[in-house]
Formats: sequence, C-alpha cells, structure tokens
Amino acid sequence: MAQAEEKYLVLCVDRDDDLGAKAKVDSPVVGREQAVAAATKLALADPEEADSNAIFAAVKKYDELARENVSCEVAVVCGKVNRGFEADRRLGKQIANVLAGSDYTGVVLVSDGGEDEQVIPIIQSLKPIVSVVRVAVKHSQTVEETYQILGRYLRMLIFDPHYSRYALGVPGLILILAGILTVAGHGAEAALATVLIIGGAALVRGFDVDRTVAGLLQRGPTGYMRLFSMIGAVIVVIAGIDAGYVAMTSNPNWIKVLTDPSQFLVYGGNLIGSFLGGSLNLVWAGIAIYATGALLSHIARDSIRWRRDSYVLVMLAMLYFPVRTFSDFLVNGTEEATFFLISYILLGLVAVFVLTITIYPRVRRPSAETE
Repeated sequence: MAQAEEKYLVLCVDRDDDLGAKAKVDSPVVGREQAVAAATKLALADPEEADSNAIFAAVKKYDELARENVSCEVAVVCGKVNRGFEADRRLGKQIANVLAGSDYTGVVLVSDGGEDEQVIPIIQSLKPIVSVVRVAVKHSQTVEETYQILGRYLRMLIFDPHYSRYALGVPGLILILAGILTVAGHGAEAALATVLIIGGAALVRGFDVDRTVAGLLQRGPTGYMRLFSMIGAVIVVIAGIDAGYVAMTSNPNWIKVLTDPSQFLVYGGNLIGSFLGGSLNLVWAGIAIYATGALLSHIARDSIRWRRDSYVLVMLAMLYFPVRTFSDFLVNGTEEATFFLISYILLGLVAVFVLTITIYPRVRRPSAETE
C-alpha cells in the first residue's frame, strides 16, 4: 500500500543543452514517448553525443520501475550551452516546473557523469534524490573527466605566475629569439640559442636556483654577500673548465685521439692530466671564493658556522697539492711525481686525522642551532 502511494521522477539532466542546440527540441521533455523521440532526434543529429544514451538510459530505468509497479514518470531538463550560472538557473526552474506537475516522493537521477552531476544540490533543494544511475558510455565519462582535469591544469599553466613563466615565458623567449636570428640569416645560432635557453631553464628549475636566490636575498646584506660569492665562484669555475679544455686540446696527443678514438686507452690519462693541470688553479679558486663568501657571511651574522667554513678552506688547501701532483703524474709519469703523490696523500691523511680528532669536534655546531 505504501509503495502505491509513492511516485518517483526519473530525471535526466543535459546541463549544456545539447538537446536544444543539436536536435532543436524544447525542454523540459516529460513522458516516455516524448523522451524517446527527443533522444532519437539527438542521436540522429549527433550519433556520438553521450546525452542521447543518457536519455535512453532514463527511459530504460523508467520501464524497469514501471514493471515493478512503482509509480513514476520520466523527464529531461536542459541548461544552456555556456553552462555556468545561467545554465544552472534554467535547470532549477525546469526541475521545479516538472516537480510541480505531480506530488513526487523523490527523484531518480540518471547521469553520464561529468558536469551533469553538479546539479545535484539544485535537485536536493527541491526533492530528495533517492537513487543515482551512472551511465558509463564508452567514450564519455572517462574522456570528459580527463578533459576537465586537463583544462584545469592548462588554466593553471596560463594564469598562475609560478608556472606561466616556464610554460609560456621560456617558450615565448625561445620563439622570439629564434625568429629574430632566423630572419637575420643565423639559423645555426637560433638552434644553439634554443638549446641554451631550454638547458638554462631546466637547470634553474631542476636545482631550485630561483628559490635559492630568493631565499638568499631575503637574508639582507649577508644574503647579497653569499649571492655575489656564488656567482663569482661559478664564473671562475667555468673559466677553469675552459682553461682545462684549452690545455687538453693543446696536448699533441689530442689529435691522435681525435683521429683514432681507440687511442684514448693509450693517451687518455695524459689528456686527463692536462685537463686537470689547466683547470686546477681556477677551479680551486672558485671553490675557495664560494667558501670564503660563506665564511664572511656567517661571521657577519655572528653564526658559529664560520668555524666549519674555515675547516672547509683548510681541507681545500690540503687537497690542492695531492691533486696537482696527481695531474703531473698523469702527464709525466715520472718516479719523482709518484713519490710526491704518495707523500702528499699520506701527509694529508695524517693532517685530516689530526684535525678530525682535535679541532673538528670543537667547531661542530650544536644541533639546536639553525642556519
């Protein structure tokens, strides 16, 4: 008896009004025959449209409830093509008009997912939803949700300054610079500039250089000191690498290796020694500049970490002679170079041992102290 007194509305929602835009059918559509006719027109207008399948699914649900002697009706309501506020307002009015036509107990919502289920709060403000039927059309549900996620991330890449500088700024710079160079007849330079810009952007983002620099600048004068020493160190190290490359290519064995790469097994050590010998002074100077900048910064901030920076400089000085001797050994391979190499390594090992057990424990910062 209670079941005979209840009546349910099987409701299909077309939020973007494909039914009106493509099939020219006015909504709301109420009744089984009217719904079948509307779905047929929509399927003929666009066979790939998912909403026609959702309407047929609503009719099928209506038939199932009718066979179970459940009093029900089927209806289709539509919003507007541009979705948004106007579409939801129109849906609310149409749902209210359909519900006013009879004393419905609740609503059975038939949806193909995506944006159509965003109207659930509107329906619930008018009548309770007793059941939701999801229509998993092969192409619609997953693809629609995927496009929504992609659209959200695309908007973030375009409008969020944190991401747009890399998603739009770097490609824009590449296109402008490459276009100027190409027009000027420098195609090879355009390709080189593109590679350098992409590599620089990847380096900055990969090593978090932008955030590191921003963090240093927030520290005030000491941050500028660290930044200056960092940039100076990078410049000097790059110059050292270039000097090492010049020294290596000036070695007569370089031509032999270029002519026959298998000769690298014979002359590779000699070339590596030339590279180390040519780059060592500048590379060591660059590392020392960075460590000195850190030392001065910590002294200015009255931080105990300056003691560790002093320890780094001492270790750097102690390693210079073994590395220099190792370079001479690779180039010359004399017994004298071998003797000095072993001697410097042993003396350095003893010195490190002494520093480790005597001085280093005294200069370690307490774990509670922060940078």
